[in-house]
Amino acid sequence: MGGGEAKGDAGGRRSYWLVACVKLRPIRMSDAETCFRWVSDPDVRRLLGLIRPARSVEQERAWIAGVLADKEQQRVFVIADEHGQAIGTCGLRGIDRREGTGFLGIMIGEKTLWNQGYGTYATKALLEYAFGELGLREVQLSCHPDNRGALRCYEKAGFRPRGPSAGERPFRRAEVRMAITRERWESLPGLESESTGDY
Repeated sequence: MGGGEAKGDAGGRRSYWLVACVKLRPIRMSDAETCFRWVSDPDVRRLLGLIRPARSVEQERAWIAGVLADKEQQRVFVIADEHGQAIGTCGLRGIDRREGTGFLGIMIGEKTLWNQGYGTYATKALLEYAFGELGLREVQLSCHPDNRGALRCYEKAGFRPRGPSAGERPFRRAEVRMAITRERWESLPGLESESTGDY
């Protein structure tokens, strides 16, 4: 799945990018205005949890520039629907190749497409990239407790609750921490057998 393209099987598992009619492509500088429009929406902003969204298009461009310059610790993708329309973003941050870990984040920016399964599909596509392409052993996340749709999405993708690791400090804001291991991901059924309806 490297480079944002998936064709055929990946590691013996069918690509979620094709099965679910969603595609992840690397974020581009030209996405700044669209991304800023999304995070400027109060409903979207409220559910971003610990993420501090940009306050201007210039800040959004600066964030994207930082992402594009960092090839080691983060990967950010734009989620496109079956029509090729950008509908949100997702990515991995804090990638640690030695430990084999990374932190997942996702945002469906187009509110009209909430609760239609796109978040679940995109999450599974990103996990395929994390485990199949990057070879990570565990993917973690932190979610706003009021974001029920996202929590259902993560559960359907195979995530399970986790407590803070040794030495980790809890954040000041409320959060739900979850994680999925490579072994669990490999044991899950393909997306074809699952239904949509959340996030």
